Amino acid sequence: MISPSSLHRRWAMLTAAGAGSFPRHSGMRRFLCLLLTICMLQGGFVWGSGGARAQTGRRPNILIILTDDQAAPTMSTMPKTLRWFERGGRKYRNFFATTPLCCPSRASLFTGQYAHNHGIRKNSEGGRLVQRTTMQYYLQRNRYKTALVGKYLNGEVPRDPPFFDRWAVFQKPDYFNTRFNVNGRVRKVHGYSTTYISGKARGILSGFERRDRRPWFLLVSTNAPHLPFAAERKYADLEIPQWEGTPAQFEGDRSDKPPWVRRANATIEDGQRIRRRQLRTLKSVDDLVGGIKHKLGRLNERSRTLAFFLSDNGYMWAEHGLTEKNHPYTGSVRTPFFVTWPGHVAPGSVNSRMVGNIDIAPTVLRAAGILNQAQTIDGRPLFSRGPRKRLLLENWFDQFPHWASFRSKRYQFVEYYRRTSGVRFREYYKLRKDPWQLTNVLRDGAPDNDPNVRRLSRSLQRARQCVGSGCP
Repeated sequence: MISPSSLHRRWAMLTAAGAGSFPRHSGMRRFLCLLLTICMLQGGFVWGSGGARAQTGRRPNILIILTDDQAAPTMSTMPKTLRWFERGGRKYRNFFATTPLCCPSRASLFTGQYAHNHGIRKNSEGGRLVQRTTMQYYLQRNRYKTALVGKYLNGEVPRDPPFFDRWAVFQKPDYFNTRFNVNGRVRKVHGYSTTYISGKARGILSGFERRDRRPWFLLVSTNAPHLPFAAERKYADLEIPQWEGTPAQFEGDRSDKPPWVRRANATIEDGQRIRRRQLRTLKSVDDLVGGIKHKLGRLNERSRTLAFFLSDNGYMWAEHGLTEKNHPYTGSVRTPFFVTWPGHVAPGSVNSRMVGNIDIAPTVLRAAGILNQAQTIDGRPLFSRGPRKRLLLENWFDQFPHWASFRSKRYQFVEYYRRTSGVRFREYYKLRKDPWQLTNVLRDGAPDNDPNVRRLSRSLQRARQCVGSGCP
């Protein structure tokens, strides 16, 4: 390939020789126009479906807005978010948290690694994260300004979050009158935490743009809609339209499910109550998103910003009698996921490929032109070629059993494990025919429709030890 500098030299030689005098439709003029176009393309960042071709211009800003415990069907009270991210960007229908628990999921987002590789398997293990494997480390090392506002990890973590230039992080996440570590000094913040996070994030953006023209990375992470689902006072009595539930909330026969699922007793009324309270907290998140979008517009930075909206995991609304997360079922593992990047992501587009939180770090690092510096990454950039056939999902003993799963568009295969060794229970769902996961075909009394469990189990065992390109 001809280098950009060589192309520019040839252009200068030709124009100096009197290129402007060539006839309008001559082959030479067409050649010169083509040559100039190539020069312009090679001078900037061009990202199509196949990834980055070249990057010699300004690198994009990176914005991640991350909620806590937000299941996929929760966007009805978030019109500002939908206007920016869905109408102005791309919606991913099949986005999954590879470990549906706060701290492991956030570690996967930061590192692009499955939990079995980054080693954070419980909420209490955040202090074990190897910080030099995170995207904030690579971004700061490559002259990005970095900032974090809101929730970081759970449990025992460093007092000051490493590799962030500015921060305001929860000491203990909550909704009202919470304590924040603000650039190394702990202070009590009165009022509603989502509102404080919004104002702090906008202030950091203003400060970044005043100092210099270096690109920035900002992670904005709310406590909403996590327990105890406390809404801002102005939204405390917000009318939420009645929700009738799905077949999963009314599953009458759970005899094909594991014993702990058979014993679950959450009702549709429990699910409706949780949903109603979560949606009220998300109204304030929607205000936060609208405020950040407005600030980026005022700073003329929206067109230069690659922005993501997602949650760390989902939340069960009494599907199969269950609440909370940690489960392999759809409500627990699937979250909203949107990406916007003007000029690179088509507005209003929808993508159905299988993607996960492990794909965010490699996407960010490729956009910044530094993916080749990173250590082993299990995910792949969102804009890379070729679909992923399936994702590995995994969870360890905490409040719930240890399990691992393959999830594809067609099926979900789950194995639950004993504390010592061996498989305790298996599930297999044909998702196209049974999207609500009502019939475990391994327990439906019809062995003729069973998959090859032995082969699937061997593949799953290999995937649970995979590294880098060897991962599903």
